[in-house]
Amino acid sequence: MSLKSKVLVVDDEAFSRRFLETVLVEEGYACRTLDTAGAFWEHLEHEEAPDLVLLDVRLPDGSGLDILESLQERETVFPVIIITAYGSISDAVRAMKLGAFDFFSKPFEETHKIKVSIKNALEQNRLLDENRRLKSRLYDRAVFEKIIGESGSMQAVFELVAKAARVNANILIEGESGTGKELVAEAVHRLSDRRDAPFIPLNCAALPETLLESTLFGYERGAFTGAGKATHGFFEEAHHGTLLLDEIGETPLAVQAKILRAVEEGTIYRVGSTKPIRIDTRLVFATNKDLSLEAAEGRFRRDLYFRIHIIKISLPPLRERPGDLPLLVNHFLEKYCREAGIPRKKLDPGALDFLLRQRWPGNVRELKNFIERIVALHSEERVTRESIALYGENPIKPAGDALLEGEYDQARQGFEKAYFENLMRHAGGDPNLAAELSGVHLATIYRKLKALGVKRK
Repeated sequence: MSLKSKVLVVDDEAFSRRFLETVLVEEGYACRTLDTAGAFWEHLEHEEAPDLVLLDVRLPDGSGLDILESLQERETVFPVIIITAYGSISDAVRAMKLGAFDFFSKPFEETHKIKVSIKNALEQNRLLDENRRLKSRLYDRAVFEKIIGESGSMQAVFELVAKAARVNANILIEGESGTGKELVAEAVHRLSDRRDAPFIPLNCAALPETLLESTLFGYERGAFTGAGKATHGFFEEAHHGTLLLDEIGETPLAVQAKILRAVEEGTIYRVGSTKPIRIDTRLVFATNKDLSLEAAEGRFRRDLYFRIHIIKISLPPLRERPGDLPLLVNHFLEKYCREAGIPRKKLDPGALDFLLRQRWPGNVRELKNFIERIVALHSEERVTRESIALYGENPIKPAGDALLEGEYDQARQGFEKAYFENLMRHAGGDPNLAAELSGVHLATIYRKLKALGVKRK
């Protein structure tokens, strides 16, 4: 420990500096000496933080006690031992109240006690640092506990998330529907220094343009019919926190222009107002589209695209990480059986093989819904291949030439009805999931269900 420990001595008396440096070097510590408060602050700004500071109370350009108080406010992690003039007991008492580890009095008469105090301070700092690292690792694991995966591709995602959380750059998360984009965005937030502020997710595809704009930017009283009072938008609600704009590729171009201003200038305008509002919001964007293609074909602003994908996190579909599927199945089985208060169900090897052979176009979300369905409907503890197949959804297979018979409009309507009936069963009656699985806009889903007389459940 001692060979790696760096001790900083701050004292304006040359004799004290030489004495302490001699003691420290003899004990095997790396030592650096300074003689002013200004030199100390400059050292902290430009050099690696020390493991211990020996700080004199009286300095030519400031007070060591004031320095100690400032260090406590900054929540610095290294211990401080105060050096006081002989008889300055009041200074020593104040130093201990401010969090000093110990104090020495000049002249230095008991070298052994000085060595012991320095050793104890460094040992305490080592233990505290080890504890901080342990807590950090435990916290990181807790953050990622909702994102299941041990495959190489998912480990790369975890590593990139941890790196992205340490900076404030814009993030673009790409991945098919159901791959866990919101969970990844939340992990970025919880690992960042914004974790104590709000994390607000918004699905941009779920709102029409007029409502999306007021939801994002807020509005002033009287801005439109029903606007009875000024209201914050999500940009303001996420101030100092993180705002996830999911399905950003579905955002109308007019709204994209206003999002671009928020990204570039850090300001927004409420609907009905000309007064800019400063915001400090971490922005994370998510999409299941190829935004570079969307931008090239004019459906997405190129300038916004280049501004939002400073860091890009690409989530692999479930079919590309089959090794993670058993982990996910076990996780969801345990979760839903525990929530239902029933014994944990067990899958036969044939049942697991059946799951591994599926394509899972809805990715982890589809698998989760499927396992939840089994837990809810399968009465036996043992789940076989034959029984698990009963809860799956077969693809639409028109019977031979039947699809080719009759009028075209009738055949098309028959196909659409069969398709949307199967789609809603597959989505468990959830129109939002049906939209994600099919790539059909949510408004179109509702319109087709009504026109075709398809029940949601």
